[in-house]
Amino acid sequence: MRPFALVELRLSLPNANDRLKSVATTGTNSMLKLLRSRFFLFFSAAIGLALLMWGILLVGSKSPVAWIQVVDVTGKPISGAVITPEGLRTKSGPYSSGWYVWSKEFSRVPNDIVTTDADGIARIPYPTYVFEKIETGVIIPSVDHPDYVLEQPELIVTTTPPAGSPWQVWASYLWNKIRRKSLVARTDTVVLKTGAILKLSLSPDFQGSKGSSLFAQISEGDTGATNFWIRPEPAVLLTRRLASGPQTIRAIQLSADGTAWFSDPIKIKAVSGQTNDVVVELKPGVTVRGQLDDTVPRPVKNGRVVAHVWPTGFKPSSSPPQWHIWTTNREDGTFEFANLPPGDLEIVALCQGFVSTTSPGTKGFRHPQKHLLGTNDLSITVEMEPTARLEVFAIDDKGNSLKDATISTWPNVRYGDWSAVVLMSDLYNTSDHLLKPETRLHLWNQNVPDLTATTDNSGLAVFENLPADVAEFSVEHSRFELPAMTRATGRKVRESAVTLTPGGTNKTTVRLEPRNNAPIRHY
Repeated sequence: MRPFALVELRLSLPNANDRLKSVATTGTNSMLKLLRSRFFLFFSAAIGLALLMWGILLVGSKSPVAWIQVVDVTGKPISGAVITPEGLRTKSGPYSSGWYVWSKEFSRVPNDIVTTDADGIARIPYPTYVFEKIETGVIIPSVDHPDYVLEQPELIVTTTPPAGSPWQVWASYLWNKIRRKSLVARTDTVVLKTGAILKLSLSPDFQGSKGSSLFAQISEGDTGATNFWIRPEPAVLLTRRLASGPQTIRAIQLSADGTAWFSDPIKIKAVSGQTNDVVVELKPGVTVRGQLDDTVPRPVKNGRVVAHVWPTGFKPSSSPPQWHIWTTNREDGTFEFANLPPGDLEIVALCQGFVSTTSPGTKGFRHPQKHLLGTNDLSITVEMEPTARLEVFAIDDKGNSLKDATISTWPNVRYGDWSAVVLMSDLYNTSDHLLKPETRLHLWNQNVPDLTATTDNSGLAVFENLPADVAEFSVEHSRFELPAMTRATGRKVRESAVTLTPGGTNKTTVRLEPRNNAPIRHY
């Protein structure tokens, strides 16, 4: 955008004073003051409106920018910190509770990785709206530097003033936008801390594969970053970036053939600058062999089974080390998971026409089937129930069939009564991402073909395999959208309700309206 200069405006109003004097001769001095006051207000309003229009035309399409400064505990700027934008939250109000994934496809503003400069500052363009006209209030980046503990702060940013703000606030906002060509939000300073030191060593008595790779999980979260662990010698792991406080650690050794050994979860108290030297004993993983129950006809088609293991005695809310794995069913309905750690085992399954049963009275979430996994192999049978077929007819505002409308559902599975993900969107293996940490991106956000369908020329979309507790769906189209409905919480959503009968065909019709006809706003 080309530079601009502010221009001083001088207006010449011929005979204005003479006219005012002639009016004054027929009235009083108070009338003269009143006219002058009204003239000034009219003149000011006209200038303000002109500036408003100029500002909107000049910079209305440019994304706001957040200035993030990263410092150490002494306030010294940290250069070279890598900032990865990951999530968004909305401004306060009925929409403020959600955490939204930041992606270019959804947000239309790239979440490019940036690095702090010599002053510890990074500038991050962010979307004005999280969706429709719901404004962004918080950005959530990860801040990574090889000498400090990884941080994922929630940073409040400022966009336009809320509806109903006085004109002085709007004028101040507009002036900043014109002067800077974008709204610059200065967030709270991000303070990176020096970590505790953790050294993990294999017991000299360990009889596993000496040439295998040693890994570790800790309760503070993801340690897959390539610069988190270093390997100073064989069978030793070291990090200087462990967050202070209570931590739970588990060591893992993986061999090239997929064999795994696990240590018991170990609790430590991490202190910045101090070393925890831990020698670990490893035990071989166990195997789970299972089958889908006899209600599922053989051969089983498109069968998938997910297993999640929590360490026994630890609350999932404390994010203890956990293990995730998935596999496909054989045509006879059997499956096998090898090399699992002991713990509380959770199982979810989906195949053509059937889904694993869930706990009764758990509306809104499906729950996995649970088993206790000890140090011996385990055999299980997964209880299944029929899914439903759904036919959705989409029409436009004039009643015409609508082609190429994408219809989606999102039945959620809740692991450990803690973390919820869309059914079968988490087909990943923890071991794969330990071996290749660069592949760990949005593990619980994969596309599930069973849960999405697209309308044909007749406006028909068919779901062959929906869990019967699916209660709503959304519709995406380039030119049309569902009318917004208001929930009891006050939120407006573009969803359509549906009630499904398992084992049969269900039908519904949705009428869409032109996009952006009535965008969802905060109030």
